Amino acid sequence: LNIAHEAIDRHANSELAEKTALLWLGKDGERKTYSFAQMKKESSKFANVLKTLGLKKGERVFTLSSRIAELYISVIGILKNQNVVCPLFPQFGPQPILQRMQRGDAKVLLTTQKLFKKKITPILDELPQLSFILLLDADEHVSENVLSFSRLMSEASDTFEIPPTDPEDMSILHFTSGTTGMPKGVVHV
Repeated sequence: LNIAHEAIDRHANSELAEKTALLWLGKDGERKTYSFAQMKKESSKFANVLKTLGLKKGERVFTLSSRIAELYISVIGILKNQNVVCPLFPQFGPQPILQRMQRGDAKVLLTTQKLFKKKITPILDELPQLSFILLLDADEHVSENVLSFSRLMSEASDTFEIPPTDPEDMSILHFTSGTTGMPKGVVHV
């Protein structure tokens, strides 16, 4: 049992394969449509990216991005690889981001160049456990651990065998607001 299989792959393997799974509408009227079959392939690519980077079951992948199509594809890929999705909100400042990433033992951060520069660069030295930063909008790798999402995706296989997942395995680590103290992690299975 894996939620990525239940939400996407089982439909991609059925007569619903060409039905719309994701319809994304951008602020400027841009529109992207993904079928279940396309979502399966794209999310499998991202699961393979995480596997290639050496992420193991239960390790945390933080997301810091506006609601773009690649974010949703990535979340499904994170779940396929049995990693834990940890959403961050772009409205957070560097300190709230730092608190959550430290408490959540962040291994990978998925973000944009603008958010990386504005919100992550000032706190990067305080995140020694962060192994990789994947930039959603960079065409080329910046360094050995600040990588281009699109380049990694272009090199990844679009087939992925989802390992067996227990219903009690952690899938999402979401943090409380932190208005009355330090933010607390809330685990979803």
